[in-house]
Amino acid sequence: MGLFSHGYARTAFVLFILTASLTSLTLPVSLAMAQDSRSAHAEEFVSNCPPASQLLPGDTLAYMRIRDVTSLKTGFADSTLGKMLDDPAMRPFVSDTYQTTSQVLEELASEIGLSLDEMLAIPRGQVAMALLPGMPPEEEPEKKRGGDEAEETDEEVAQRMQRQRRNQNNFAGVFIIETGSDNDSQTTMRELLAKISELATKNQFVKSEQTIDDHSVTSWKRPRGDGPVVEWFDRDGVFVVGIGRRAAADVLERWNETDAPKNRKEAAERSQGTSDSAELAGGGNLSSNPNFGAVMTRSVSAEAETPQITFFVNPYAIAQKIIRQGGSSFFILPIVEELGAQKIRGFGGSVFRGGDIVETIVHVHVVIDPPRDGFFGVVRPEPTEPSPPNWVPADATNYLTSNWDIATATDNLSKIVNRFAGEGAFERFSEDQIKARLDVSLKDDLIANLTGRYVGVRRYQSPAAWNAIARCDALQVKDVEKASEMLDKIRTKLPAEDMRPETIGSTQVYFARPSRDLPETLRQPERSVMLLDDYLILSDSREIAEQIIKAHAGGAARLIDDQDYALMVSELGAKLAGEKPFFLTFNRDADNYRVLYDMAASPTFADSLMRRGERRPTAKKFAELLQRQKMPSFDELRQYFNVSGSFAYDEPDGLHFGTLNLRPLE
Repeated sequence: MGLFSHGYARTAFVLFILTASLTSLTLPVSLAMAQDSRSAHAEEFVSNCPPASQLLPGDTLAYMRIRDVTSLKTGFADSTLGKMLDDPAMRPFVSDTYQTTSQVLEELASEIGLSLDEMLAIPRGQVAMALLPGMPPEEEPEKKRGGDEAEETDEEVAQRMQRQRRNQNNFAGVFIIETGSDNDSQTTMRELLAKISELATKNQFVKSEQTIDDHSVTSWKRPRGDGPVVEWFDRDGVFVVGIGRRAAADVLERWNETDAPKNRKEAAERSQGTSDSAELAGGGNLSSNPNFGAVMTRSVSAEAETPQITFFVNPYAIAQKIIRQGGSSFFILPIVEELGAQKIRGFGGSVFRGGDIVETIVHVHVVIDPPRDGFFGVVRPEPTEPSPPNWVPADATNYLTSNWDIATATDNLSKIVNRFAGEGAFERFSEDQIKARLDVSLKDDLIANLTGRYVGVRRYQSPAAWNAIARCDALQVKDVEKASEMLDKIRTKLPAEDMRPETIGSTQVYFARPSRDLPETLRQPERSVMLLDDYLILSDSREIAEQIIKAHAGGAARLIDDQDYALMVSELGAKLAGEKPFFLTFNRDADNYRVLYDMAASPTFADSLMRRGERRPTAKKFAELLQRQKMPSFDELRQYFNVSGSFAYDEPDGLHFGTLNLRPLE
């Protein structure tokens, strides 16, 4: 089937693969296989292209930019994950995985005429992709109606209005791919565009050429003017592909605006803001968008280094367009606005890589207009105590703590539910049902007794399984005796097997009846609840419950005394720069990776995947890969992992989040 037979989606998918696969977050195996390429291009790429934010319109809906693909590849080679994938013990598995991935994509490759290797070799400098508001199709002259011509039927009127809504609220896409002066990359990119042209011709698309300031823009569209428009141009080793009418042409006009004016007339037009491209930009480019600026100011300036990746999304504007495409926008949109969704002016962030101690730092900032009412009345973060309680074991895979004004958040949530579901609906759905079943008041017996602090602990538990990470969730209470009375009430209302008491150490734990048997690729949960100090703790594993009790009694090492935790908290404190977090996490990366690694090395998992492969060819290929490859012991690879953490704090104009991971100690 031809490339254009699926409209925007197929063309966009090809370019998305080309763009997204170059981040170490999406195809690390592909980058690991490019070892020779990385060493050949170790120097910083000198770009001839302005930053993508200067070339995109001010009303851009979503945007992601890699500043320099060459630098990103080099940085990945030096990362702990890159070093692990390049370990001699891992090279056979990595190579086989890459070959299998290439085979899975061979259908796409055969249609495009390029292999995965060739596609990944195209970019050299800046790469960006963006989602934009689409321009309506070119207007066609209205058909003249004869005197005897029948009027439109109701169905025809409805279809015409639906087309108008869709055309007025459609989307467009832009892909910016810089090859620089590399002749091989430029040749490969032109081969890709030539293949797209060939497929367009087969699908009876019409080609047209437009010249804008000595640069040619090629467009393909259907003869009737409906359906997708794909256009592109190349300038100074930069290829820009647009999906949607004038998507690429507008980028070229903005690029021309960044050049020095050719004469006094052009200079005067720019100063007065009357040029065509200024008008097309909707008041400027993305860089001049105040919401984009607010996000980038907090994300990019958070570090001394220049970020390798930046991104931005305007979720409310995207939701508006999607809702308005349907016929019920008059009903849905007021509800969305009453919830306060329009207060989200945008969110985005940045990714930094390459530090000596901190390997990767990610910043994400959400801009929220005050006052925080509607849905944002539920967003009530408060500063938390970062130190773990003395019952959190040192071998925890993940530790998380946060603090919330739970009482105010619940009151505001009840107002929202009652506003849309009817007066008293929240109480009927929650308070009344819990009271009738357990003789417990959700508001008075539980919520009123909570301090607002939450502690979560996750711990790797063998054997390998999709849910091998056992968990416990703990809520700090103000009055331990009141919490104990609540548990006693619940116990009298439930069947004995649903709350079976058992003493572990000196702590009473209530275990629930086992759930139904699960497949062999899943861990069988053992749910329990207990009161430990001033925490109400729920867990899904006997093993993690026993380890928590052991740490509390001093029989197991505690996270609060752990050196890795102390180092991470020190680094997080430096990034907080005096801000008080409402959210903080600590993660042992080795355990997080080990879950997937042990599953990949597990014969049980490979057999399960093979059974699924009877109906899914892709699953079968990867099952065969796992069966023929002998994985090295994970202990051989543990040296490549250290710890990571994250934080979040509240600001008057929004919320700021950050994550960082440390390099392994030599």
